[in-house]
Amino acid sequence: MITKPSLLTNVAYKIFGEKIRNRRSDYYDLSLKLKQAHIPLPVEMYVASAKFFSLLMGLVGALMGLVISIIIIKFFGLPEGITNISLSREWWWLLNYKEIIFTIIVTAILAIFLALIIYMLMLMYPSMRASDRKSRIDRNLPYAITFMYALSKGGMNIIQIFRSISNHEEVYDEVSREAKVVLREMSFLGTDLRTALANLTTYTPSELFQEFLHGLITIIDSGGDVTHYLSEKMDYFFEKALIEQKGFLETLAMMAESYVTAFVAGPLFLIVIQTIMLIMGSGNPLSLVAIIYLMVPVGSIMFLFVIKIITPGTEGTPPMLRETWRIRKPRDIPEEYEKEIKKIRKKVRSYELRRLFRNPLALVRDKPVLSFSISVPVALLFILFNIMKYHYTGSLKTWIGQVDDYIFLGVFIAIFPFALFYEMKNKKDRKVMRMIPDFLGKLASTNESGMTLYQAIRLIGKTDTSPLRKQIEKIWKDIEWGTSLTDAFVRFANRLKVFSLSRTITLLIEAMKSSGNVTEVLMISAKDASNAEIMRKERATNMFIYVIIIYISFFVFIGIVYILSSSFLSVLAQSSEQFSRVGSAAGSVGGLAGLASFDYDFYKMIFMHAAVLQGISSGLVAGVMGEGSVSSGFKHSAVMLLIGYLLFTVFI
Repeated sequence: MITKPSLLTNVAYKIFGEKIRNRRSDYYDLSLKLKQAHIPLPVEMYVASAKFFSLLMGLVGALMGLVISIIIIKFFGLPEGITNISLSREWWWLLNYKEIIFTIIVTAILAIFLALIIYMLMLMYPSMRASDRKSRIDRNLPYAITFMYALSKGGMNIIQIFRSISNHEEVYDEVSREAKVVLREMSFLGTDLRTALANLTTYTPSELFQEFLHGLITIIDSGGDVTHYLSEKMDYFFEKALIEQKGFLETLAMMAESYVTAFVAGPLFLIVIQTIMLIMGSGNPLSLVAIIYLMVPVGSIMFLFVIKIITPGTEGTPPMLRETWRIRKPRDIPEEYEKEIKKIRKKVRSYELRRLFRNPLALVRDKPVLSFSISVPVALLFILFNIMKYHYTGSLKTWIGQVDDYIFLGVFIAIFPFALFYEMKNKKDRKVMRMIPDFLGKLASTNESGMTLYQAIRLIGKTDTSPLRKQIEKIWKDIEWGTSLTDAFVRFANRLKVFSLSRTITLLIEAMKSSGNVTEVLMISAKDASNAEIMRKERATNMFIYVIIIYISFFVFIGIVYILSSSFLSVLAQSSEQFSRVGSAAGSVGGLAGLASFDYDFYKMIFMHAAVLQGISSGLVAGVMGEGSVSSGFKHSAVMLLIGYLLFTVFI
């Protein structure tokens, strides 16, 4: 989509700009959305560009329609409805131009369709981008207010606070960009702080941020205590987060019940009914196939996306904080020093490569998604190598029954390494998050007793007995080797790669720059980390129940399918053999016409597929319900896939 001026936007403006400018009031809402989305284009230029690109896509659609209609006429012929059409006598002459009329209709439909789609998408894009910015502002605003409160407590004024928060976009994301808007307006347009904040309330997409800014403006106008206001807002957002979490957990309970009813019990009931109808000779095998191969996986995936949409957003990948020496750009470095610096960089890269080759799993443990680069090719090779043993003989049912084992084992090979490494990383991150409040509390207590941060870190490194001790000792070793305290903290955060710790270290570094007394800041950080940990534990405890519900529903599903396959179907298979011995007359007895053509191997195969597909789908849903992440669902999918597969291959 268009996000900045270019040659094409200028051309579009010259063609359509004049007419749009005369109707500028019609596009007021779009103009506001463009500003909220931070798209630096006048509304006239954006609408002109939308019309211009829709016109271009209309021409592309016309060309596609022309090509498609020619291919249809030449290779397939006109559709029957057009070939056999009858017209009154005065319109008979149109029948001589059926091909031309068909081509015009197809070309016009495709041209209009593509043009309208592009035009509508371009007009909707600013709203979509503004909505995305709104959710990201709302997600980071509580942490940004905590940051502002801590700095205000340390003695910073509100302008310095906005400048500080604007320098940490990697941590506070869109809130930092909004702060930059205020500072830019003050620097380049010469407006005062109050006017800049008032303008931002109009153009920010977040209602929560608007409310916060209105309150801040009132405090500035009345000469009130900004620090007290920020403290109240920090407590307000924590209470609001608790209320929202309770509401979300109640919604999740309803969704769990809906999932079990609609996508576990529902398909199971339909499978049983369709099987009985097929045996009675009145069913259609395609209905059973559609339930197992479409309704179960597709329905579960759609449900998964619904849960993911209503689940509060995750924070994403922790940012890599910048050390002081990386921020500074030295001037006029002598040539001989530049050569030495290049040699040192070359040696560092060589050392990092050697370390990677000595321990290649370290990279995968740090970024589990990289495991797919190995596991997926291995799984594909495993599937292809084994499938090539079985040549297709003309019976799709027989061929699938021969190769399905290797496909399911290949899927397990593809997802199991990622599930393993992701769970290892997740376990380490949870352990770190549990220890951060305690570490910050100890740091605040020792600092309050009169020790400097250097002395406090050294003391905690010697006396601490938690698994975090090694990392604390590394902070002290960095300081001993001449690294500044701020850079030692930055390295500490970058090693552990936990979002909450990165925020805390950012706050601590800024407080150290603004004030020598960081005790208050450490206490605020400890309280913030403790609140976040309380919410995380409460959410994990409540959501674990829904994982158990998914597992129970899965075991009920495969249990009933297993009984159908091992008991019910085996008896029907024996009855089918007896019907075959008696002859064709037996096939018409009562309503059991389906027994004469009963295929036990086919039903056993599709029931195994139902168990495995239900396991993969339920596992992903369990991950989103239990931990709010699809990635967490891979371990559940791997376990359920293995259980479903072994149940049918070992016991049946």
